[in-house]
Amino acid sequence: MSKPYRQHGPGTLYSQRLMRALDYLWRHLDQPVSLERLAEEACFSPYHFHRLFHALMGETLSQSRQRMLLHRAAGELAAGRRALPVISSRAGYGSSAAFVRAFGKHYGETPGRYRQRRLLISATSQERVMHSVSIILLPAMPVLQRHHRGPYMGIGQAFDALHALVGPMPAGGEPLQVFGQYLDDPDEVAAADLRSIASVSLPAGFSLSDAALAAQGFSHGEIPASRYACLEHVGPYAELKTAWDQLYRHWLPQSGEEPADLPCLEQYLNSPYNTPPTQLRSRLLLALQD
Repeated sequence: MSKPYRQHGPGTLYSQRLMRALDYLWRHLDQPVSLERLAEEACFSPYHFHRLFHALMGETLSQSRQRMLLHRAAGELAAGRRALPVISSRAGYGSSAAFVRAFGKHYGETPGRYRQRRLLISATSQERVMHSVSIILLPAMPVLQRHHRGPYMGIGQAFDALHALVGPMPAGGEPLQVFGQYLDDPDEVAAADLRSIASVSLPAGFSLSDAALAAQGFSHGEIPASRYACLEHVGPYAELKTAWDQLYRHWLPQSGEEPADLPCLEQYLNSPYNTPPTQLRSRLLLALQD
């Protein structure tokens, strides 16, 4: 049987159309969205849209939506401000029991236990952080980027768009390096006004012009060279704010270092498209003065 799809390079028309469907899905997480509506947004036949989506994204449409909703739910559980039935409903589940089962399957523990664990600060957290931070040197790195404005938990929308732009990487190709740049303090700036940038290293052979990228909401950028304090975190992205708080509260005041005037940086060492949330590996990178 012949393969139904050809490989398409970065920035193809297929990727551009897929981005429209992804953006629509992110904007309408709080309401049911039909396969037909997303296919219409991407200007594909419903008969082929789902297979194309799976081929280009590496996950099915339902897996993408569930990933987005459970990611948001994990952030709401960690924040501790919404009741469990409200979080369950916003995640698209008609009952708390169904939400508990789905969350447990993906995050390895019940929502209640996850919330309790996230809201409790371990007495040993200071010692653990102090012994887990290393100082590394990163050279400047050219990247493709897409800016995001709004809650940091929503930057996945920009990363999904980059993923669609770059397309599936060929087997044996050089792995891409993925970064998030965070420009504001979420404790000082309103969530709707937070600025961040999703970034990915330039794939081999990528040749879209600045004008072509700008027309789709992307641009060329650079990860700044610096000395960085590096703290590796294993677990859901919803836990990264706590890790940042610990880095600032426990390590920085006792380190003798001064932070450089550069954004907070996160490097994502594996992919949420094929990795359970509990196994996601991230590096928190705090730029330091020379």
